[in-house]
Amino acid sequence: MINARKVLIYESGVQEVKKDEMFWAGKGLESGKYFLGMIHSNRVFEITDFIDAGPNAVRTPASYSPDNKYAEQRKAELQKQKPDLRLLGEYHLHPWNGPTQPSSGDFCQLREIKNGIRPWYIIMLVNAEGELKFWDIDGKEEKLTEVPHQVLKLPENAKEELLSRISQIVQSEALAKKSVAIVGLGSGGSVISRYLGVTGIGRLVLIDNEELELPNLIRHEGTIEDIGKPKTEICKRSIESHNPFTVVETQVIDVLKEQEKLEEILDTCDLIIGATGSAKVNNLINKISLDLNKPTVYGGVFEKASGGYVLAVQPNKTACFNCAFELASKSYAVDENVSRNYGIPIEELHAQQGLYVDISLVALMVAKVGLAMLQEPDFIEKYNFLLYKNPFSIQKAKIERRQDCASCNFEGWVKATEEKLLKEPEKPKARAGFFSRLWRR
Repeated sequence: MINARKVLIYESGVQEVKKDEMFWAGKGLESGKYFLGMIHSNRVFEITDFIDAGPNAVRTPASYSPDNKYAEQRKAELQKQKPDLRLLGEYHLHPWNGPTQPSSGDFCQLREIKNGIRPWYIIMLVNAEGELKFWDIDGKEEKLTEVPHQVLKLPENAKEELLSRISQIVQSEALAKKSVAIVGLGSGGSVISRYLGVTGIGRLVLIDNEELELPNLIRHEGTIEDIGKPKTEICKRSIESHNPFTVVETQVIDVLKEQEKLEEILDTCDLIIGATGSAKVNNLINKISLDLNKPTVYGGVFEKASGGYVLAVQPNKTACFNCAFELASKSYAVDENVSRNYGIPIEELHAQQGLYVDISLVALMVAKVGLAMLQEPDFIEKYNFLLYKNPFSIQKAKIERRQDCASCNFEGWVKATEEKLLKEPEKPKARAGFFSRLWRR
């Protein structure tokens, strides 16, 4: 089965369905239409055309049968005009109040069609109150699932024109098949999500468990009206208001408490972005990304908005987050060698809040590097670390993978630890246990 991730329906189509609903619901009869459109590579279904029930359709208070001979004729005519059109599914009117839920008959019919010649088929249901919902069947568990939809106040077939200004700059078709997870939607993450969302990436998974609060407002993509709302929903709305053809999924979870759930989510993505500002969370992401072999980009700002950094990681090939940063004490405490190389005192290289303009500059760098990781990952052979120093200085560097990194080079870490222990002066043997003596050997 092919499952829809999102449905786009134009406002003109909604009005057409509601007109049909008002007429037949007033008579207490079921009704329906077929709908056609396109399936985009990220499994976004775009509805562009409808086929009426036809002159010989049969309607009763509990059933509806379309005039299929008429429908086939109209489908052939539409596909002759628009060869890319595909029969996506059908709309049913349930002429009563209450939940817009498929009946057992709807479910059985949908399952039969999806297991037959149209594995992508979906249904749209409308009740007497005009509530509209789309439904699909989960291919694994064979249960009904609601498909999120968005109503477009745009000209029909808007995608080509919408992306026309960037189609020559990015690899649109390749990006449409990519999925990116953004962990953390605070000051930096909200900017990253907004700008990655308008690049043509097919699917974004937004992960955060916080709501927008008043102190966040001055440094976030949300507005005054958004205070108290989940940051995930705020960022989703921001993306979809600019590019409805991107699938935006939200996960409101505490990643430190739901690590298995986080790993399941990240396993479905092609790129991970760590934007929480928490070394503890980044350390967790680092472990998961290494286990799953998922490319990852980390970003953060420094004390007093003195600058920020971007670290790109190709797991088990380049320096991981633990290679570049010490994780034991303060957030984003940079390794002494890194500090020395870039001439910034180590006490200044700690995660700290800053002006939104400075945070946004670093966030845009993260988005840019993330886009490069999806399209031209070979850049990482030349540099994997960007250091932004306020004002307006950007340095590129190649941080080598540490041979004694406990995260990405465990055998090397064990060897280095053993050598260090052997070099240490012999301690008094009083009260030394068997295991401590054995370890020293």
